Amino acid sequence: MKIAMLAPEFLPVWGGVGTYVVELVRNFPKDVEVHVITPFRKRIGNRVVSSGDYDFEEMFGNNVHIHFLSTASDTFIYNAKFQIALFQALNKIINREDIDIVHSNAGHMPDLFIKPTKLGVPVVTTIHSTLTGQLGAIKQTGSKFFQLEFSEQMTLLLSPFLMWSENIYYTNNRYYITVSKWSKRRVTNEKRLEPHTVKVIYNGVDPVKFNPRRKKEAKEHFSELTDIGAPKVLYLSRLVEKKGVNILLRVIPKILKKLDAHFVFAGPGKDSYFKKYEIPEKHYTFLGYVDHELTPFLYALADIFVLPSFYENFPISILEAMASETAVVSTNVGGIPEMIASGYNGILIPPKDVDSLANALIQLIENDHLRKKIERNARKTILRKFTWRRTAKLTVEYYEEILSEVKK
Repeated sequence: MKIAMLAPEFLPVWGGVGTYVVELVRNFPKDVEVHVITPFRKRIGNRVVSSGDYDFEEMFGNNVHIHFLSTASDTFIYNAKFQIALFQALNKIINREDIDIVHSNAGHMPDLFIKPTKLGVPVVTTIHSTLTGQLGAIKQTGSKFFQLEFSEQMTLLLSPFLMWSENIYYTNNRYYITVSKWSKRRVTNEKRLEPHTVKVIYNGVDPVKFNPRRKKEAKEHFSELTDIGAPKVLYLSRLVEKKGVNILLRVIPKILKKLDAHFVFAGPGKDSYFKKYEIPEKHYTFLGYVDHELTPFLYALADIFVLPSFYENFPISILEAMASETAVVSTNVGGIPEMIASGYNGILIPPKDVDSLANALIQLIENDHLRKKIERNARKTILRKFTWRRTAKLTVEYYEEILSEVKK
């Protein structure tokens, strides 16, 4: 079987879609030939990496082939460039490589300008998010336009065109994967998709790569964190309003009035947030962008992982924290309640609730017994339900099901 994987995000990983593509491809059986079609991302972050810094054959094996079509150096405009380049090149790649099935990823909609019926092979699209959900989350933040990150600003400015484009995209003849039951319910109603064309396959995590034993190796990569004695709370995501970073920053002073803690922020974004909320420098570390291959050490070093988002589907970062036996505090939005039973393997709070977030973090910092119980249960949940090997196996089975249906 030969797959064309359309990857608006790949390496270096800077978001959930990139993680999804990298780990899915890495865990496909070796008899599946994969052609990853992606932009070449220029250097990103203060731990500087680019798409040219990876040995792809070493990472994936000789069954995976990379096709760079355009370049990327921002968080929004690059996707339009990739859509145009893909429109020009995809048919040629399908014919030259004798592709059996195309796998796309939305909300980026890389194949927006391509009619699936013109490709001669079936198209399956994984729905990671929808524009309706993203816009709702941005508006929920209550932030002013100039406070938003560039991609959020552009999403708001171009929302009429983007909504029109998305509605057209979902009228095309294709198959779908959603990464949560919540997402399937929402997208079938919102986009009026036939439920039988939508398959739920959960995201996963590599429990060998992400495990608590990585703490011993962490000093080599994050020496500045290993000697901090206070409990460490990790936020590992883009510093954007819809991820609730502004809510977390409002919470920090409340927590520091009651106990000692150190907050670690890792992800693309500006450090001006911290000055605005007057967070004392000794109580936080801002790492900026961290390469995904180094994130297991961050999770292993942290006592608590926090993601106070306004909108999520089935965030991989939470699965990675759970696999690392790092207690999770997040919001009860999207598909998160499908992975976390609050009080058992994590704690869930309402979005935008400053007091609930503060209380949950204080509770886990103060109560070692509860935190350790949650950590153990979290890893058990991962091993039982959410591994990339399982996700890849179910995805290949869905490909086979689609190809069998097409041949009839």
